[in-house]
Amino acid sequence: SVLAVNYVGPIALTKALLPSMIEAKCGQIVVISSVQGLIGLPARTAYSASKHALHGFFDGLRAEVASRGISVNLICPGYVKTALSLNAVSGDGGKYGKMDATTAKGMDPQVFASKAMTAIALKESEVVIADDWNAHVAPFLRLLAPSVLEWVMRKRAKKELKPKSD
Repeated sequence: SVLAVNYVGPIALTKALLPSMIEAKCGQIVVISSVQGLIGLPARTAYSASKHALHGFFDGLRAEVASRGISVNLICPGYVKTALSLNAVSGDGGKYGKMDATTAKGMDPQVFASKAMTAIALKESEVVIADDWNAHVAPFLRLLAPSVLEWVMRKRAKKELKPKSD
């Protein structure tokens, strides 16, 4: 399931490695999340929920291990040209199975990787890596003007979740 891959897997790996980092009094935990871990998107509810859960866990862990010389970095990509939307799970639990225009126009994976490596080297606690300015603005809207973001998401949902014609 999406939750097992996106949430349980990274936590299990972290729990396996964390004792040795604590013993060494140093380490760096890097988590690839998503902008969808900062805002929920229509037609991506399970994916968004799994990434939100990551943020809750790793934000708390960051505070717990900071004094032990361990950093926690959340990398939040926007759209990257991958097969993510083809394999996404829709709100009803079925396979989404379509290449989204947004994903098709996403950042080249090599460009993303280079930017992510820079953020990791700088030990940025949380960084959004995206070409699309919406990916940078939306998390701030969620905090500063949640009703505006909700309106935008409702419009997007109406557009994306049109009833299917027979």
